[in-house]
Amino acid sequence: MKPKGHPFNTIVAKKTIELFGNGASFQQLSTTQQNKVYPAIVTSSGKSNIKVTGKLAKLSLAGRGLIFVSVAISTYNVLTSSNKAGAIKREIAVTGAGIGGSIAAGALAGLACGPAAPACVTVGAFVGGALAALGAGYIW
Repeated sequence: MKPKGHPFNTIVAKKTIELFGNGASFQQLSTTQQNKVYPAIVTSSGKSNIKVTGKLAKLSLAGRGLIFVSVAISTYNVLTSSNKAGAIKREIAVTGAGIGGSIAAGALAGLACGPAAPACVTVGAFVGGALAALGAGYIW
């Protein structure tokens, strides 16, 4: 969403106008007024984006749905297997590898992407989990 951050002076100018109206200039403010601008910048940096929060809530529901499907497939594989103990071990190994791969790849994607992390982490976690699960299934 924000491939580049805004220059600090631009943020100060924008926040100055928000606090003191159009035509306000940071350099022309009193020291007391200038000291109100900086905390306002810090406070606004912690606000969430409503659109992003809504999308993440939907992705969370989709993730829960995928977990349900995964458990259902694992259960089916165990129930239809002639070697139940072996099937349980295989499903635990594949599912564990998928979870571990998701965590590891999501963390690496977050480190690599920085501020653009939500989308990057989601893709990284999905791809990492899928590759780890496929790899564990192949090795098993």
